[in-house]
Amino acid sequence: MNPGHLRRRLCGALAAAAVAPAPFALAQERVARVGMLSWQDRGDYHVTTRAGFIEGLRTEGFVEGRTLVLFERSASNDPSRFKALARELADQRVDLFFAPATPMAAAAWSASRSTPIIVATILDPVELEFVRSLARPGTRVTGVTSMSDALTAKRLSLLAEVVPNLKRVGVVADEAIMEACKQEMEHTEAVSRKIGLEHVVVHVDRPEAFDAAFAKLVSARVQAVTTTLLSTRNGLEIEYAQAALKHRLPSMHEQEVGVRNGGLLSYGPDFVDVYRRAGRQAGRVLKGEAAATLPMEQPREFRLVVNLTTARTLGVEIPSTVLVRADEVIR
Repeated sequence: MNPGHLRRRLCGALAAAAVAPAPFALAQERVARVGMLSWQDRGDYHVTTRAGFIEGLRTEGFVEGRTLVLFERSASNDPSRFKALARELADQRVDLFFAPATPMAAAAWSASRSTPIIVATILDPVELEFVRSLARPGTRVTGVTSMSDALTAKRLSLLAEVVPNLKRVGVVADEAIMEACKQEMEHTEAVSRKIGLEHVVVHVDRPEAFDAAFAKLVSARVQAVTTTLLSTRNGLEIEYAQAALKHRLPSMHEQEVGVRNGGLLSYGPDFVDVYRRAGRQAGRVLKGEAAATLPMEQPREFRLVVNLTTARTLGVEIPSTVLVRADEVIR
């Protein structure tokens, strides 16, 4: 071969290699398509937990607007919409569903036979047959399970510690939650019976419903109120806290925003961290790990917050045994 011709071919090959991205770079820049189902598209809980999920994905290399496209669908607190919304996401050919709670996960499961599903706040995914075990899911579902009977019992036991001779508790639940999260309601009732408490359920899905709901609770002679775990997704935590204070009922909250606005106690996991870890799980699946073999995680941190100002207003004596365990005391 002519030496000059050979040099020209080598130079051309080197130039092409210099401008062509390496296979690894191409793989790294692949844009992941994630479909996210949520109760609402606004409110403190939605904003902070969404940010946690995005942060978790970012730690695995998926950056929104660059290597991640998030297709979001909100049911606006109407769980009957989830099936249609999940089908919309399936039609978008998403690589993964993020379906945090039971009704979202059920909708995602039926919308596609192969797309992986990441969950975040399901009470017991084994009982619901989404997975075979937490250690080895064995299906296309994994993520984080943040609830347990032990947590429900803990919250009710804390109320019993601060309310002498507690026998009857009001449970404030979203109207939509009764069927959408039936497992949660059944577990709450079972735990209440186990520790000797009777509960009275009222449904609240809008601010103007609180007065009638709490009038019913007062008539039923409840001694304290609580919310069902992960059911208050309509952005009414503050209204719930203020209604409880107005009707002079000690209240237990799942989110700290409630106790900071007049509620008596809050106890639960760090939901932002739960969603952050779900985001990391999603990132691992998007990078090729199988959901079937990726163990489900559980919460690592729980916080107890006590509002002493509210306690004084209600004439409630907070035992020192509770105060010493509090992560934060609002005075």
